[in-house]
Order: sequence, then C-alpha cells, then structure tokens
Amino acid sequence: MVEAGNRPEERERRIDRAGNAVKWGFVILLAAVAGTMAFLQLFRTPPAQRPLEEAVRKLEEGDIEGAMAYVDPQGQLGVLWSENVGGIRDRLSGLASKYRLEFTSLGWKTRVEGDFAESSLQKGKVTVYLRDVQGPPLAAYDLKGTDVVFYLQRKEGTWLIEGLNRDLEDILESDLEAFFNAF
Repeated sequence: MVEAGNRPEERERRIDRAGNAVKWGFVILLAAVAGTMAFLQLFRTPPAQRPLEEAVRKLEEGDIEGAMAYVDPQGQLGVLWSENVGGIRDRLSGLASKYRLEFTSLGWKTRVEGDFAESSLQKGKVTVYLRDVQGPPLAAYDLKGTDVVFYLQRKEGTWLIEGLNRDLEDILESDLEAFFNAF
C-alpha cells in the first residue's frame, strides 16, 4: 500500500512546484540584475562628468583655485587662467569674493569617445547672492538652453576640463560684467 505523501502524483506535484519555484526565482534574479544594470546606466555619473560636478561644488564654496584643480593647465581654460589673459583670473577671483553662487538641479549630457569627452549643460539653475550677507538672492538664472559644452580629456587616468564652447572673455565682458556692475 502507498502512503498519501508518497503517491507518484503527489511527488510529481511537489517536483513541479519546486521546478516552478526555481524558474520564478531565476526570472526574479534576472529581472533584478537587469533592473540594476538599467539603473546604473541611466543614473550613474560618467567618470568624465565628475570634474565638472566637483568644480561646480568648489565654485559654490567660493574656492576658485579649488575649481581650477579640475582644469588642465595646458588646456584652453588653464592657459587663460595661468596667463591671466585679459585679467580673467583677477576678475573671476574678485567676483567670487563678492558673490556667492548656488547651483541647483544641474543636468548634464556627457558623450565619451576614448580619452575625450563633451559634457553639455542640459538644465539647472544658478542663484546669485552677495557673499557673507544674509538676504534674498540678487538674481536667478535658468540654465536650460544655454548650449554650454565643456570639453574634457583624460590624462594619465584623470579627467580634466580642457575648455568650453564659449569665449570666457566675451562672457565676462558682456553678460556677467554688466550684471555684477549693477550692484
């Protein structure tokens, strides 16, 4: 006589249930791996973009020299800075000592090809305050549509900011100087 737990039909059902559990476990594992990979692809910061984010953080702190640590000294911006072309280093340092910048919701689109990258500013906002003065902001600018592109290069394993698609001297001469001189 066959006991109730040892019937061939009962054993087959247990095997089927175990097989289904293994199949579903495998499907769940694959879904988790795929979800994790998709998340990392969508939301991870490309290594080439990190110098920009760090430089922005330093600018918010008012540390221009610290921001320049992420700039290639032989690149477009590095040469402008080191040679103080048009007094650019002096003017930027003066502005940083007088005004505080706060960047929010910055969004970048970064494209990397080998040791070169382009990172375009897609969105964000910069709010300007008087440094060391509590009070309302002087101005706020929406950065969407500015079409600013930073060029980066990996040198000796480190990504550095080379330049940008705008003439920094022209920017300082026009928009920023007029704005800051109004205060």
